[in-house]
Amino acid sequence: MKRILFVLVMLVSVALRAQDSGEFTIPFSNPSGAMKVVVDIKTGSVKVKGTARKDVLVKYSSEKEEEGSDDDDHGKHNRNHNDNDNGNHGNREGLRKISSGTMNLEGSEFQNTVKVTSDNWSNRMEVIVEVPSTITAKIKTYNDGDLEVTNITGTVELINYNGAITATAISGTVVAETYNGDIKVAYDKLTPDTPLSYANYNGDIDLTFPAGLKASFKMKTKQGEIFSGFDAQVQKSSPITKTEAKTGVYKVQIDDWVKVDVNGGGPEISVQTYNGDIYLRKK
Repeated sequence: MKRILFVLVMLVSVALRAQDSGEFTIPFSNPSGAMKVVVDIKTGSVKVKGTARKDVLVKYSSEKEEEGSDDDDHGKHNRNHNDNDNGNHGNREGLRKISSGTMNLEGSEFQNTVKVTSDNWSNRMEVIVEVPSTITAKIKTYNDGDLEVTNITGTVELINYNGAITATAISGTVVAETYNGDIKVAYDKLTPDTPLSYANYNGDIDLTFPAGLKASFKMKTKQGEIFSGFDAQVQKSSPITKTEAKTGVYKVQIDDWVKVDVNGGGPEISVQTYNGDIYLRKK
């Protein structure tokens, strides 16, 4: 008897005009199995909400242009091209601009992984994604937007290059990294025996954990301070000495990580910023 393999691939492509908005839904091929969501937006903000649903709902909107931009652009075009138009189609006289370009958003599902992506750098957009709360997720945005995640019990990786990261009502695991922006994560519960990391360059890192947390913190800030609501003994690392085998050079290295064991210690939690403060809060 021949075996027949069914593979469900769903692809939803949405071409967005500037100032457009809407929504669409993407089902998982196996809602009872392990589900993953990947969101990658080049310019704009992403909000992810954990719900009881078994599919993914995507709501999108693009940012409207300011009033008068049409006239300014129209005048600029005329100044640059009137000498060469001679009444040809390049002249915009008497025309009204109805679009300044398109914005692309694509959703797909394959092997129980839903992807929502946009490769447009010039138009800012906001994407709100409702997902099953138990999903594994990787959420990324690059410019001019923040990442917000709430009510997730699975594992989430958050990456933002220029913007803040906020995660609340978390009962799973969040790993977060940004370059410019604050990181704020608040846990209701924490997945046991899971190493975590949080890092940025410019901005504070504010973390809230359950009072019974057992963890070993490894923290560093170059131009900031560290504050803790947990009772813990702070350990400053001693200088590290070593001799390089090939050159024979003897080196002394100061490791300026601050190490703290909370409630006897446990999985390592790495927290690093260059220009900002670090806050450890007890829920």
